[in-house]
Amino acid sequence: MDVETNRQRAMERRDFGYYEARNRGCYRDVKSKDITSCKGNASILQQLRDQDISLQVLTISDHADQYFCCFVIGEGDDIGWLGYFIGKSKYLEKLRIFSWGEGQNTEAFIIDGINHNQSINSLRIGTDLRGVSFRNLRPFFRNNNNLYQLEFNFEVGLECAESIAFVLDENRCQSLESLRFEDCNLGEEGFAVIATALRTYPELEELHLQHNNIGLMGCIALRDMMRGWGASNLKTLDLDGNAIGDQGLQALLTAMTNSTLEQLYLSNNLITAVGLRSLSDYFQSESCCLKTLNILGNDFGDEGAVALADILMGNKSLTSLHFIPHQSGITNAGWAAFSKL
Repeated sequence: MDVETNRQRAMERRDFGYYEARNRGCYRDVKSKDITSCKGNASILQQLRDQDISLQVLTISDHADQYFCCFVIGEGDDIGWLGYFIGKSKYLEKLRIFSWGEGQNTEAFIIDGINHNQSINSLRIGTDLRGVSFRNLRPFFRNNNNLYQLEFNFEVGLECAESIAFVLDENRCQSLESLRFEDCNLGEEGFAVIATALRTYPELEELHLQHNNIGLMGCIALRDMMRGWGASNLKTLDLDGNAIGDQGLQALLTAMTNSTLEQLYLSNNLITAVGLRSLSDYFQSESCCLKTLNILGNDFGDEGAVALADILMGNKSLTSLHFIPHQSGITNAGWAAFSKL
């Protein structure tokens, strides 16, 4: 099969190869303003095409972003060209996706472009994948050696969680340092499959799991994951709003004894004085290096305040403790316990 035949087939498929073929041929006759919906989008497409080093952060959305350069998808935008030039970019570092557009298979164009890119080091997906499997991004994780931050901010669901876990497990992205699942509602089962895949990621420095309802079983999966690391680099663990309760905290503590954790966020987790008291051995150990503890929104009362004051006696690492006395059920009697510190 000759080169011209391959090119013709690519043109018919309208995939990355289709736009590659057009770019080598007649794109010089295609004006950016004719394949975009506004001047801003035309400018972004031109910057990507020209390998403009100043375009390092790009947001794709259906409304403008006042803080970041934003491709605002509208009627008249050829998303295929956007995906193609994302794939060809040598300088794009951060890509934030909040919309795939309204057209048919537009997400496939963008994903195809991402798969051809090797410069992106931070990827945030803040919109539903619309039935497309996350496994379609396998080439990106296999070929990109720069990715250090991966973020999700949409209702993931178990099937998508399993696809994400599969990709992470299969490709072992050694450059990954920060992983965020924010407001994804993973649930216990969804997070368990993610945690299993992460057992081979001891290089992670940040794990953010705000508002995912991982509960007790999620904490057990998290504990097993951290134990599997042996020595780890984890510095930040954010579990805000996960209903882990006292038992979840106690399960997690068994994996924190020899950790390098510096920031722990536990707000709105149904933690009482019982859970706080279980922190004692960890805070008194010489290996404890925790600097920040956030326990906002937990009703632990005066008993919890006394327990906190007791466990902090002799601790040399903690520099920041966050809670609001009246929201935590603390009276003057409980607050007085901290006077001895």
